[in-house]
Amino acid sequence: MRTAAGRPASPLRSIASGLSRIRVLNLREIRTHRLRVVTSLLVVIVASALLISVLGLYGSLTESVRQVNAAITGTAQVEVASIADSGIDEGLAGEIRGDVPEAKSVVPLIRDSVVIDNRKTALLGSDFRVTALSGELRQAVSAQQSAGIGQQDLENGIVVGAGTGLHKDQQLTVNGVPVRVISVVEGDQASVLNKGNFIFAYLGLAQRLASRADKVDSILIVAKPGADIPALKSDVSRVVDGRAVVVDPDFRAKQAEVASSVTRDATLLVSLISLVIAGFLVFNTMNMAVASRRQSLAMMRALGARRGHLVGDLLGESALFGFVGGLIGVPIGILAGRWAIGRIPEAESDTLATAVSYHLPGYAPVIAIVACVVACVAATSLAARSVFAVSPVEAMIAGEVADNSTKPGRAVWISGVVGVALLVASWFVATTVPGRPAILAGAVYAVGGLLVCYALTKQLVALVVMLTRRFRGPGQLAAVNTERAPRRAWATLMTVAVAVAVGMGTSGALDNLVGSISNSLDGLADPDFYLSSDPGGGLPTGPPMSSEIESQVAKVPGVTKVVGAQWASLNIGEAAVYVQGLEPGSLAPFVKKASSEALQRVLAGDGILLSNVLARTLDAHAGDTLRLATPSGYRDIQVIETVNYISMGSGTAAMSNSVLSDWFDRPYDTYLQVSTDPNADQAQIRERLDAIATANPSAGGQAVTVESGAEALSAAQEQAQQAGAFTIAIQWIVALAAAVALLNTLLLSVIERRRELGVLRAMGASRRFISRMVVAEAAGIALIGSVTGLVLGSALHFLSDKILSATTSIEIAYSPRPSTLLFVGIACVLCIGGALVPAMRASRMNISESILTE
Repeated sequence: MRTAAGRPASPLRSIASGLSRIRVLNLREIRTHRLRVVTSLLVVIVASALLISVLGLYGSLTESVRQVNAAITGTAQVEVASIADSGIDEGLAGEIRGDVPEAKSVVPLIRDSVVIDNRKTALLGSDFRVTALSGELRQAVSAQQSAGIGQQDLENGIVVGAGTGLHKDQQLTVNGVPVRVISVVEGDQASVLNKGNFIFAYLGLAQRLASRADKVDSILIVAKPGADIPALKSDVSRVVDGRAVVVDPDFRAKQAEVASSVTRDATLLVSLISLVIAGFLVFNTMNMAVASRRQSLAMMRALGARRGHLVGDLLGESALFGFVGGLIGVPIGILAGRWAIGRIPEAESDTLATAVSYHLPGYAPVIAIVACVVACVAATSLAARSVFAVSPVEAMIAGEVADNSTKPGRAVWISGVVGVALLVASWFVATTVPGRPAILAGAVYAVGGLLVCYALTKQLVALVVMLTRRFRGPGQLAAVNTERAPRRAWATLMTVAVAVAVGMGTSGALDNLVGSISNSLDGLADPDFYLSSDPGGGLPTGPPMSSEIESQVAKVPGVTKVVGAQWASLNIGEAAVYVQGLEPGSLAPFVKKASSEALQRVLAGDGILLSNVLARTLDAHAGDTLRLATPSGYRDIQVIETVNYISMGSGTAAMSNSVLSDWFDRPYDTYLQVSTDPNADQAQIRERLDAIATANPSAGGQAVTVESGAEALSAAQEQAQQAGAFTIAIQWIVALAAAVALLNTLLLSVIERRRELGVLRAMGASRRFISRMVVAEAAGIALIGSVTGLVLGSALHFLSDKILSATTSIEIAYSPRPSTLLFVGIACVLCIGGALVPAMRASRMNISESILTE
């Protein structure tokens, strides 16, 4: 822009002028078409809210673990963590003090959980050196010291946080050990430490509460000022010599992040696709806006406005659109995230029973708003090209102007070439890029598919016209209307296609994900009964079961075989790994996944089986030799096979139970598989098993549970379904928003033709003819849109399976779901029904008013 003197206007003046035009002209058009704008804005809001909820939900779990861990570890720079829940030899702390001169403080720590009033509570224990770590633990110790504690108090006295609900001098029994509350920590420091849901005891008592005789769970090391931390870590590793893992103190937060990866990645995939859909609907809005504003744009051209200014105004309007939608979506996403967090009682992967609080990363709102603005502006850039086809002569044309001007051939070819390139790129990313970056393939595919369909506008509209002509008289006239307004027809057609494609692609892939996870558990239901030491229904990693329970179960009439084994949660470096011990005769799913030769070698103690997830984490392949740190030092073992097994933590593995027991100091069972005579009374057998379980609690007095094989499989499948439930709910939200946009588009397409319909009525067309004409056009659009959606959705379904296989390392088998055709039926019903209602209203309008309507 130039000033009256011909000099270029200043950037600030140009921006102010552009904002003024947007306020006077563009916002006036927005007020005129409120319903269209609100519907498109709704999808932008949904996209923003989804991004905020995903970033907040899964950031909360990681941040909660990090904050609690930071409150415990304080200033420690190095942690020596136990490999298994059997703990670390307490004497290792003394070795580190003597052999690592750069260590200022070496603090032994018990960190576990206990059950108080059927609620898991964090258990912390240490000696007087804990004051070198953090203010929160220092306050707990100071509370004990200030209470005038004697030796008797050290043996049975505990300090509790206010979140436990316990009170001073309260007597209770924890894991079979009688204790007394000698102090209650309240205030901000208590809440920072696991929301006050903790108990602290001196080391001897804490070891008895956690069943860790002469053992600790970790050793925290505070370096001397100016010490070289990498060198300190190396010295500690030399002293530890494989008997524990030497890690950074925040490694548990990384484990928590990995534990939620399956649900997070699936949800993020749907969120990115919804962002692309939001951009598409904004494109539709702007595309129809250009068509409806052709006369006003032509008038501005006639008055001297430049095309560049008009295009800039449209882009500014879309940026405002994305900013407002993104901004509104932020609080909605926060509310959704808080609602979801409220249903997560604790971090299941964390033995400390961490209380999860909502934490929204500071960058999340910025990312959501910027993503919405970029998506809206990018989508509008295509629609804004139509401004260049507007001629000043059109300002002098009375009545409405058709929008059937041919798009520039270059834009069509560029859209087609870029779209095909993006489709090829999405396949390349999904099949070759490992891990979370593969999620981007979903958004790339969505953009590519929409660009290809944009390039095929002429062909798609021609198919609608050809199909509409088959509806005889009303269809012939409807076909003429479609040819006259190809933008409107394409926008409606693609809204149908998007609704169908999103429903088919995402729901089909998530259904396949859940099905593949369930299939990986094949064999879990083969035993007739399980006795487990885990009361929560998860993996039975502990506590140890009574040594007498197996022999008692074997004597129950009708029981033909009892196989005892265990699951162990191990730290391999910073990765949390679940390892199953296999015994001869075991009916575990790992047995069915491995070849018979590999299974025999594993049972003989000659190797280990790795899940695909763990093999990727450890960068290990069949035939490789793994060096594992164990409580007795480093051990070497060969990888026999990698198998497709459900992912938990950083992965799962299986080895001989005798090797697992020996290497990791776990000489006990955590579950029993019970096989029975099919002709025996199963109800009576279960009654006797329940009685044995009640009479033989596991270590610490925790109850032993009994469940059938079918119940165990059902519980595991339910957990898998819960992993995808949030994502499926998001997919339905996106599909619903697309359905609302479809109804809005159909409604506006009829309302904007009121004058045209009034002329037809004046010429003698009956109300029935008008209704049939509108419905014929909607039927043609619905059928072609549904076919387009079927093609896009089937490809998206297949691609999403590949994406989720890359992010979860579970081999997800593609399986078409006939139920996805439901989306086609719903879209057709919405399209025809959505057109019928406004068509009936239009046919009943006063003819004179319709003709006079501008």
